[in-house]
Amino acid sequence: MKIAVLGTGVIGGILGACLIKKGHDVVLIDASRARLKQLKETGLRIKDPKNLIGGDFQVKTGALFDPSQEWDGSFPEALFVSVKACVLKDTLALAGKICGPETLAVSFQNGLDTEEIMARRLGRKNVFRAVINYAGKLLEDGAVEVGFFVKPNYVGILDEKSQANAQKLAAILTETGLDTQFSPEIIKHVWEKVILNSAMSPLSALTGLTMRDVMDLPHLYGVVEGITREGIGVAAANGIRFQENFFDQCMTYLNKGGRHKPSMLVDVEAGRKTEIEFLNGKICEYAETRGLGAPYNQTITALIKGLETKIANGPGAA
Repeated sequence: MKIAVLGTGVIGGILGACLIKKGHDVVLIDASRARLKQLKETGLRIKDPKNLIGGDFQVKTGALFDPSQEWDGSFPEALFVSVKACVLKDTLALAGKICGPETLAVSFQNGLDTEEIMARRLGRKNVFRAVINYAGKLLEDGAVEVGFFVKPNYVGILDEKSQANAQKLAAILTETGLDTQFSPEIIKHVWEKVILNSAMSPLSALTGLTMRDVMDLPHLYGVVEGITREGIGVAAANGIRFQENFFDQCMTYLNKGGRHKPSMLVDVEAGRKTEIEFLNGKICEYAETRGLGAPYNQTITALIKGLETKIANGPGAA
């Protein structure tokens, strides 16, 4: 297939490399000219120390595209959008140019409602939502290291007529080593991941601590519990029901996180905007629609927004 991958960080980098390795015709798109130059010179290099996707490998990159250029008019069969949710709206004009009437566009992102934002521009029939259960880090030399992969990933539909295409996408991803299943309950999976991310990522971003370090501190552990219970309650109020022991499963999962830096901490350290509005901020929005309070999520959202303001104003700003 001819496939476009928009965003070549950790998620998009691993995806793009696996697709190229399998023989697909992949164009890599990134707003960073430095990143594109790096990819042209060295290719996509994957470090897989735990052998989660088949071990280390390197692939030559084919087409590279800078969004400031004019698109050549050749539409890909699929577009995977793997940019941060906080910049999604800024990329929609580009996505609109890239996608033809038959292009399958996948939100390959974190956060609630990213697929709805894409659907308003690209149409519900051609938009799909994925839940990615792998992560890692971008190394200083430009290689991407796979940190964990809790198989499988999931992909789902917005339009019931699109199921066959969703299953096709799942099969393509699985063949690359990124085991993926079609799920008719994709929004439930989205909420599951959002609750986990919301409970841990902002606390790491605020404190500079890894997942393991957060969970080792009793006071922070209690906050993790509060955010998690609150998120589960808001989901239930909006028709998302989890199994009875879901809270315990969340805490077990977070306890196994190890000394991993969540992406929000990495964003803060790099001086970038975070995805807080699509995580805890969205939980607050959904709580408000049901007349519920969400004090844990409201507080965390406010603190991260304050931190973003401090970063934006620069060091030493009054």
